[in-house]
Amino acid sequence: MYISMTGFSRTQLQQPWGTLNLEISSVNHRYQEISVRLPREFSSWEPWFHQKLRKYFRRGKLQLRMEVLWAPTLKMGRINKDILDSYCDELLQIQRTMGQARELELEKVVMLPGVLDMPRFEDSEDSDSLEHVFGDLLDNGVASWQRMRALEGGHLKEEVLFHLADLERLTARVSELWQPTRDAAFSALRTKIGETLDGLGEKLDEGRFLQEIVILTDKWDVSEELARLKSHISKFRSTGEEKESSGRKLDFIIQEMNREVNTLDSKIADAEIRWLAVDAKAALERIREQIQNLE
Repeated sequence: MYISMTGFSRTQLQQPWGTLNLEISSVNHRYQEISVRLPREFSSWEPWFHQKLRKYFRRGKLQLRMEVLWAPTLKMGRINKDILDSYCDELLQIQRTMGQARELELEKVVMLPGVLDMPRFEDSEDSDSLEHVFGDLLDNGVASWQRMRALEGGHLKEEVLFHLADLERLTARVSELWQPTRDAAFSALRTKIGETLDGLGEKLDEGRFLQEIVILTDKWDVSEELARLKSHISKFRSTGEEKESSGRKLDFIIQEMNREVNTLDSKIADAEIRWLAVDAKAALERIREQIQNLE
């Protein structure tokens, strides 16, 4: 399964005491990292959100942000007249002592501590049902976020399989070319050695020549590399179809395929095959770029 680490969702939930807006966003990251930003009134719920979010993904950097548009009943404060009167008496006394006769600016006095009592959500009856409310909000937000990750993963899968098919084509072409190319190289080598010996007045020792050919055959043989590369390609396909997203496992398989292509490239001197190896490396790099986005 291809699940992208990149995703985003925005969810809204209406309550009698206000409107909750939840945003979940995630980007690529080597490990699991969670950041939760809640309104001050709900800051104590951060551990709860952390615990819930951990089970929804294994790798990536996730940020959750919640905002609340409070209902008017929780926005309107009440003036504590006793405290206001006390402030006014004190300020007037100070003015008389200092010989000042300015009128008090009531709008400034109201802002002094204790004058304006703001209703607290913690004191309302609705605070007891928060876990249920947050659970519904989070479930809706996560579902939307997961859908986007799956959709993005589908796009990544298309890209990866396209380049994987290109790699299979290149591997098949190398399989067709390497044996005839090796045989032609041996024939050219025999001719060159024979011509050199003839120029020196020496004869070609067939036994010694065959020994050298056996040694070169082992050095130039890429059948094992091709077999392993084909096996890795098959394993890559089956891993991508597993129930859980396996971006890290796919990355390891890419490393193994790259190792086989590099070995193959170092063994064969034929120009056409070496260019095919270069194209295969490019295809592997394009695949690797895409799977870096997978969980």
